[in-house]
Amino acid sequence: MGRVNNAFAYDKKRSQRMGKLYNTIDFNVNDKISADLFAKVPEKPIVGELEIGGKSFKVTYQELDAMMSTLNEAKRAVESKNRLSLMTN
Repeated sequence: MGRVNNAFAYDKKRSQRMGKLYNTIDFNVNDKISADLFAKVPEKPIVGELEIGGKSFKVTYQELDAMMSTLNEAKRAVESKNRLSLMTN
């Protein structure tokens, strides 16, 4: 399957507005994992590599879930702070 975001295709001007890491975020799916291994192994195997800021992190499916949960909570916290007018200028 390969890469998820194909970071090389991002518009440079847009990525400058979005933040310095925006166009460096990608995920490379592990094509070598079998369905049997994924289903039967209690400690899930590496499902791919998260790339951000020029660094690469091999992750399991459970770690992807934990990252999604953490990032969603982070967004909610920022949005809540903004709604309550607690952001500083």
